[in-house]
Amino acid sequence: MFTVEPIPTHLDAGVLFAPQHLRITEIPQWPIDDYGDPDLVLIKVAACGVCGSDFRYYAGENPWAQHTLGQFVPNPPNMVLGHEYAGTVVAVVSEANRHLLGKRVAPVCSKTCGACEDCRTGRSRLCPNTVHLGHGQGWGDRLFFPGAYGRYAPAWGASCFEISDELPFAEAAMLDILAVCLHVAETGGIQPGRPVLCIGAGPAGNGVAQFSRALGASQVVLLDRSASALDIARQQNVGFATNNAGMSNADARDALKKLAPNGFGTVFDTVGTRDSLNLGVQVLGKAATLVNLAVHDEEIPINFLKLGSERRIATSCNFEVGDYPRALAFLEAGRVSVKEWLTTISLDQVPHWFEKIHHNPGEKGAFKLVTDPWA
Repeated sequence: MFTVEPIPTHLDAGVLFAPQHLRITEIPQWPIDDYGDPDLVLIKVAACGVCGSDFRYYAGENPWAQHTLGQFVPNPPNMVLGHEYAGTVVAVVSEANRHLLGKRVAPVCSKTCGACEDCRTGRSRLCPNTVHLGHGQGWGDRLFFPGAYGRYAPAWGASCFEISDELPFAEAAMLDILAVCLHVAETGGIQPGRPVLCIGAGPAGNGVAQFSRALGASQVVLLDRSASALDIARQQNVGFATNNAGMSNADARDALKKLAPNGFGTVFDTVGTRDSLNLGVQVLGKAATLVNLAVHDEEIPINFLKLGSERRIATSCNFEVGDYPRALAFLEAGRVSVKEWLTTISLDQVPHWFEKIHHNPGEKGAFKLVTDPWA
């Protein structure tokens, strides 16, 4: 192993021992030279975003498996959460990666097998053999499963993307969700000149809205009950921010039809409930696509007559590795922005925020949390 500075033998990390049991505890340093993968490197984490999927793991769900495999897979105990991260490469396993030492990078949080049918046919985002940071997926039996809620985390050299000195680490840590949002927007087939609706104006909805605008949507409408989320969309001039708090589905439908009389060319549903799906279908235009970003284990009846005129329903999950540098280019060029999203917290504050938001999801108190493990 090659290093640029002394590596401590232990680190404090945010470990999910069991559902709703998240604690900051000292664990052994990640043994990157013992995992059997010469591409592994060690990142000194400067920032790690708190993803909506992390709250679903906290609650006992496995959103990666639900979206990628279409089934529920139990989570192992002792998962270190956190997969939206950026930092500096401080150790590498192989000589081939020595050029990365000391580099400021935003790593892709997963590695696919490259050999399965999905990988061989351009669908690596659906690889069932994915090794995933912060999700416990693909690591075999481990005492602790790697994640980025801590001062150090593993990554793969081949998918560490160097960032400019001008890009703050906290913003670079948003590249995972931005790559997801770019893939989502392209899954929705943005049709230049047609309007787009994002049901939910949280980070995912906001990011999708920004990419939709960049990809040619004539107008973007964001629908949410959170005044703070809509305020951020207005600050960024992302699109037309509509508050549906206290509205019935019928009232929301009527308000949206006034904004898009011929329906929306794409609807993105970041909520994933019966009501949000039904609303999205009702305002979907002809030859348009509704993309669900929040797959839940729930039976939802569909009136197929509402899908006439070549309307489609799709889901979207993960991203292709190639989406990552493309999202980085959008961010560094200022075509998308995340600095308005961020509230920085220390690692010690993470369990408190998870407990608070889990019990009061309607009053999060922050749009997007990002941890500074050195605070």
